[in-house]
Amino acid sequence: MTKKQKKNVLLSIICIGFLLQPIILPTRPTNVTEAGYYKELSYNMLGNVLILLFFYINYSFLIPKLLFPKKYVQYCVIIIIGLGLILFLPYLIVGPHTPPPPSFRENPNIHIPESFFRKFQLFFSEVDHLVFLFAGSIFFSTFWREKLQNQKIKTEKLQTELSHLKLQIHPHFLFNTLNSIYASAIKKEEETANTVLILADFMRYLLQDSYQDEVLLEKEIHYITNYVELQKTRLRNSIAIDFKTNGDFSNKKISPLILFTFIENAFKYGVNPDEKSEIEINITLNDYELDLLVFNRIVSTKNIESSNIGIKNTKDRLALFYPQKHSLSITEKNETFTVKLKMILK
Repeated sequence: MTKKQKKNVLLSIICIGFLLQPIILPTRPTNVTEAGYYKELSYNMLGNVLILLFFYINYSFLIPKLLFPKKYVQYCVIIIIGLGLILFLPYLIVGPHTPPPPSFRENPNIHIPESFFRKFQLFFSEVDHLVFLFAGSIFFSTFWREKLQNQKIKTEKLQTELSHLKLQIHPHFLFNTLNSIYASAIKKEEETANTVLILADFMRYLLQDSYQDEVLLEKEIHYITNYVELQKTRLRNSIAIDFKTNGDFSNKKISPLILFTFIENAFKYGVNPDEKSEIEINITLNDYELDLLVFNRIVSTKNIESSNIGIKNTKDRLALFYPQKHSLSITEKNETFTVKLKMILK
């Protein structure tokens, strides 16, 4: 069962439980006639149906159309009208509440004048639970919608930052790789045509597949493999690269480019022809548990700020898409940089 299906099942159970609340938790005392009990039950169940309907209207239309745009007067007027309908519509359909028989009253000989205030007091005592349920539904729907809105804004912000990251990858990496391909073509090396195919496959993934919310893990691994192969072609023997993958990556999904920032950083800050350069990348999958290890010697300190932005973006995406399902350790020590990421995939 998918996460969305589980959410729908849970929501259905809550709605059914709310509708059956008058039966499960009756609000009327037991010392009433059978006719009075069923009348009260019909009134409360109809009230709950109207509250549930207004919850949906408030969540789907009133909050985004009136509350968020700060049209508070219109919003409050509709809320008051909604409360009035929920209180009086069942009263008009089912009829007035049936009072208990005289023999069940505390003192049937005492006559209380039926003034307007007394009638209002009696009416409110009968419907106060609907008022509290209505207020609770307003509060909960507003809280839920605001949380969803904040999550949407955060997701859009992360997507914008991710798009910016992709734009940064394009020119820097593409120009260097094309220069390597050009040099290879001048020398008429056999691997030139294969390198062009790898680059084309790499760019196709970056421009098309990576804009989805999720991609197949085997595609992501294939994309990373292409990136490493292109780096090997470009750098040739100037760096020691140890790249390993282990596990069955089929039928698993992952948020695109979420591993790439750490791998790209290793090549950005761990490569210098004049120094000892070493990069280790290890990706292992055990069932749904993915482990990433990236190690490099720090031989370049340029653009550290842009690196921190990329890592922060990836941390935010991990927190958003894999809450409570990941652990990240970043260690910088003795001019070495080590990243250990553990993720539970969907």
